[in-house]
Amino acid sequence: MTGTTPVVSQRAPGTAAPVRALSRGERVSFGVGGLATGLFTTVPGLVLLYYLTDTLGVAAGLAGAVVTIPRLLDLVFNPLSGRLSDRTAGRWGPRRPWMAAGALLLPVTFVSIFWSPFTGDVAALWVGLAFALSGAAFSMFIVPWSSLPAEIGPDAATRTSMMSWRIVFLALAILLAGGLAPALVEMFGDGPSGYRSMALTFAPVMLVAMGIATFVGARRSTRASVATAAETGTLREALRAVRASRPLRSMFVVIILCEVAASVALTGGPYIADHVIGSEDALVPIFICLVAPLMLTMPLWSRAATRWGKRPALQAAAAVFALGAGLLIALLFVPDAAKLPVALFSISVMGTGFAGTSMLPPAMFADAVAYEARTVGKRRVGLLTGASNAAETIAGSIGAGVYAAVLSLTGFISSEGVQVTQSTTARLGIVLGVAAVSVLVVSGVILVLRRYEMVEADIDQLGSPSRTDTATT
Repeated sequence: MTGTTPVVSQRAPGTAAPVRALSRGERVSFGVGGLATGLFTTVPGLVLLYYLTDTLGVAAGLAGAVVTIPRLLDLVFNPLSGRLSDRTAGRWGPRRPWMAAGALLLPVTFVSIFWSPFTGDVAALWVGLAFALSGAAFSMFIVPWSSLPAEIGPDAATRTSMMSWRIVFLALAILLAGGLAPALVEMFGDGPSGYRSMALTFAPVMLVAMGIATFVGARRSTRASVATAAETGTLREALRAVRASRPLRSMFVVIILCEVAASVALTGGPYIADHVIGSEDALVPIFICLVAPLMLTMPLWSRAATRWGKRPALQAAAAVFALGAGLLIALLFVPDAAKLPVALFSISVMGTGFAGTSMLPPAMFADAVAYEARTVGKRRVGLLTGASNAAETIAGSIGAGVYAAVLSLTGFISSEGVQVTQSTTARLGIVLGVAAVSVLVVSGVILVLRRYEMVEADIDQLGSPSRTDTATT
């Protein structure tokens, strides 16, 4: 670490570097898990609020509470999953038993979210409970899975590579969710039956992706668990470590802000397509324009991070995201014929920035956790990662909740699958709920990063493996 913190060149007692670098196959297999986690976070983030308000007829304010409150339980689920996986010992290592349990439970609970036998405000109870149960299953998988880069990644370059593959599959998940989810709902009869069939289609994909990540991508964690320190920090110690470490503190805030911006953008997509552009069919090209730049520019952001450092690369990505969000305001002024082209161009710019704001914060957090683990010598990677994931998932729900609040305040009218003509004020809220909120949030990212001091080379000096063992990005 730079500044007043000295960098030492010896490993903390009881730790050891991985004996060899991760192969490309291992890094890709780790990243495949992003397909499952991306589907779970993107599909509800994209359609759950819309499903509640425009299919089940739940009032917008109550629907916002449904998508927000259950995720607050992640404050319990995620740190608990991380702490339990830190303390687990056995032939499978500390991470894989919990990943396997989550892989089995999550597809079932995911389907139950869209299997409500009720309509109206009563449906909010069913969906809320199912969403909470799916959050617990999700924590079982994502926390130990997200711990792997800090635990088995031998250097900053490998951790960046692992996160790059994670975002590649996340982008594929967004493409599947944004491109296929609405089409599947319509193909299977629209309404509640369409959403049920859509969920049943995605559930096996999630199961297979999590299985690959568990049994191939995480196999090195079995050996890594032997090399890490046996002592496990408590939750209080972990929170104390976050407070005492500026990099950890900064990355917590950055991850929250980036996730709020992403959630607002994803949640607003169906509303912009249906009520501003005036066509539900516009949703597919909108999400293609979000995902295509995400996949195409990912190597560029990775190279920028390697050449200039992750902090300036992330600041640039946040600025690009804000630019694209700000351009959406033009939808309020252009004629109807120009709305779709303007939306697609603006979202393409957002997608370019989204690539960097999705990949770089977790990679930087993994660097900070690796530094903390190697200097302190306690196995609490899972605990710290669980706290980070809790913050991330709650931030996603907060983003959806904020957007729902904007809709409610500007007079949005909910319906049970019947097309409703929204007022001018409601359409204003639909656009500004994405544009203004996103610009404000990602501007906060740029400001927070001004005081971030972690340098990747500093972590690598703490017992980094030999150069011959270093994986390439």
